[in-house]
Amino acid sequence: MLLLLLGFPAGLLAQAGSSSWPPVASGEKLRFNLLWPSGFSLGEAVLEASGTGEQIQLQATVQADLPQHPIEYSFSSSADEQLCSLRYRETLREGNNTRETSYEFDQENHKVRRTEGGQSSESSIPECARDPLALLYHFRRQISFHQLPIGTPEAVGAFYLGGEYTTRYEAITPETVQLGTKEWAGDRFLIRVEGPGGNRSFEVWIRLDTARTPVAVRIPFPLAMFSAELE
Repeated sequence: MLLLLLGFPAGLLAQAGSSSWPPVASGEKLRFNLLWPSGFSLGEAVLEASGTGEQIQLQATVQADLPQHPIEYSFSSSADEQLCSLRYRETLREGNNTRETSYEFDQENHKVRRTEGGQSSESSIPECARDPLALLYHFRRQISFHQLPIGTPEAVGAFYLGGEYTTRYEAITPETVQLGTKEWAGDRFLIRVEGPGGNRSFEVWIRLDTARTPVAVRIPFPLAMFSAELE
C-alpha cells in the first residue's frame, strides 16, 4: 500500500518524534508468510526499520512464486525523524521484466524528482510528503501515541507515488488474532486507498504492543484473496 500532513498540529508530532519509538530506536525485522486462500505458502515478505543518526531507514522485500512467473519486489525509504520522506526507491521484477523507479524529495522547496528509465520529472508536493513505507510507519507511530482520531473524517493519510494518493483508516473492531499456535490481542483496520492508480482496500490486524506491530494483512485481488501473516 497519499499526501497531506494528516491534519495534526506540528507541535504534537514534534513532541512524539520517532527516534525513541521501539521499531526505530531498537530496530525491527518482521517476516511474513504470503499465503494462498488455501493456506499454502506462495512466498515471503520482510519489513525492516532502523535509525541512523537523524535519519530513519525503512525497507521491504516481497518474493513470491506465481503460476505465470516469479515476482521479486524491493522498496527502500529514507526519512527524517518526523517520517517526512527524503528518498524512496522501488525495484519490481516480474519474470524477465524489471522496473526501477526512484524519488528524491526536497521537503524545503516542496518538490520531488521522479526518475525511471533514465527519464526524470519534477512535481510539487505538500509539507512533509511521505512515500508508502514512511506513511506505514507514521500510521503505526500515530496509533501507538494515540494521535490518530480513528472513526472520524480526520483519520486519513497521504503518500506520493507518481501522484497523490489518499488513505483512510477505519477501525473495525478489537479482535484476537490467532496465527498457528500464537494468539494476540489486536485491532482490525480497514484501509482504503484512492488515487490515480484506482481505488483499493485491504484489512490489517495490528497488535496492541508499543510498536503496534502488524501481524496479518488480507488483500483482495481479481484472482483470489491473498494474505500475509507474521511468522
